[in-house]
Amino acid sequence: MKDLLFIYNPNSGQQMIGDYMNWIINYLSSEGYLGSFYATQESGDARKIVEKIGKNFEKIMVSGGDGTLDEVISGAVKANISPEISYVPTGSTNDFAKSLNISSDIKEATQMAVNAKSKLVDVGKIDEKYFVYVAAFGTISEVSFNTDQDLKNIFGRSAYVFEGLRKALPLQTMDSYHAEVFFDDEKIEGDFIHFMVTNSFSVGGFSNILGNNVGLDDGIFELTIIKKPKSLTDINKIVSALSNKKENDMVILRQASSFRVKTDREVSWSLDGEYGGVSIDARIDILKKRISIKTGLDD
Repeated sequence: MKDLLFIYNPNSGQQMIGDYMNWIINYLSSEGYLGSFYATQESGDARKIVEKIGKNFEKIMVSGGDGTLDEVISGAVKANISPEISYVPTGSTNDFAKSLNISSDIKEATQMAVNAKSKLVDVGKIDEKYFVYVAAFGTISEVSFNTDQDLKNIFGRSAYVFEGLRKALPLQTMDSYHAEVFFDDEKIEGDFIHFMVTNSFSVGGFSNILGNNVGLDDGIFELTIIKKPKSLTDINKIVSALSNKKENDMVILRQASSFRVKTDREVSWSLDGEYGGVSIDARIDILKKRISIKTGLDD
């Protein structure tokens, strides 16, 4: 028998995982796994469990949303262990699952968790915390990660972004941050309403928002900065840049292997859609090919 630690969030998404637990246990048993099962009790619980007992398992299977996956991976990196991780997504957006081409069907994802090939992927580090696919702050990130998925499906990406900006009107009072952003040999300074570093094909429930030029294991993350708009024309430029994935004078789109962000006041970070603390001077580094995870990707 093969040991497996299965960590799941019973409250993730529509709490569907409970309806499948008997099937999952039976399937894992039929595949020769002796599972240790743990249902998370509160935010941050998955991270604590992995830090505490993760070293006892070569394989860790996680079910929940991207936040639960983030906790498991963060716990593994913090504990300096490298288990093979598999993911059964049951969250509302499942951004990173889409990037990994993991099925949204629980039974299919469970079968992939056993039979699919593993891939080494990068992990982001911001000061002493870790993230899997996105570190962000600003107006749009706050709207994005707190908006119902049904509204995203109805409005679509462009209309949704416009709606988020419209809610921040009047433009004169729109919240922004004066920031200095350093990456590779470049420095950008200005007043920004949104900053985002990502390693994903899907962000905030929107697929391919950054185009297809994304490598999950290349040691490079994608940077998106949105300047503070002063007119409706500027808002249209923002929507156009995000829709067409092309930089203009309102949106900065770059790639780099490390970043430093200095702001004029404290900013609240969103790490993989969850609260990630505050800072005025943050350093972001990429840990190349740090975690092994089962995927449905061809390569």
